[in-house]
Amino acid sequence: MTAAATETLPTGPAPDDSDRPFWEGLRDDQLTLPRCAACGQWRPLGRAMCAACWSFDTEWAPVDPRGTVHTWARSARAFMSELDVPVPYVTVLVRLDEVPVRLLGILLGEDPLPAIGDRVTGVVQQPSNAEWPVLRWRLVGGEGR
Repeated sequence: MTAAATETLPTGPAPDDSDRPFWEGLRDDQLTLPRCAACGQWRPLGRAMCAACWSFDTEWAPVDPRGTVHTWARSARAFMSELDVPVPYVTVLVRLDEVPVRLLGILLGEDPLPAIGDRVTGVVQQPSNAEWPVLRWRLVGGEGR
């Protein structure tokens, strides 16, 4: 799940460290997501309270980084100077297979054009000049247009 990267991105835990286990998981080539410690409901990143039982107790667990493209957008301009990605690039919203969570990220590949429903897998890039890795997505098995 690891690939080399040369990006300088403002990545890493939020100022309150609420998502630190996610970033530490990426360092270990693992996608780690939060879920409610009281009822087991999976949570999107950044949500402190469980939508099912209102508990603030959180545990983190590894999940399989495979899913399907829920939607996507192609950008012809880099919106951050730190984002060293060739333009145009494609951003995908991925619906994970294993848990009811969606994650946003950049799709890797030479000018990829995905279709909604295409299969993707997560790729952790360990940047050589940044403190924290990033999660990217890759089309599985020649899918796309």
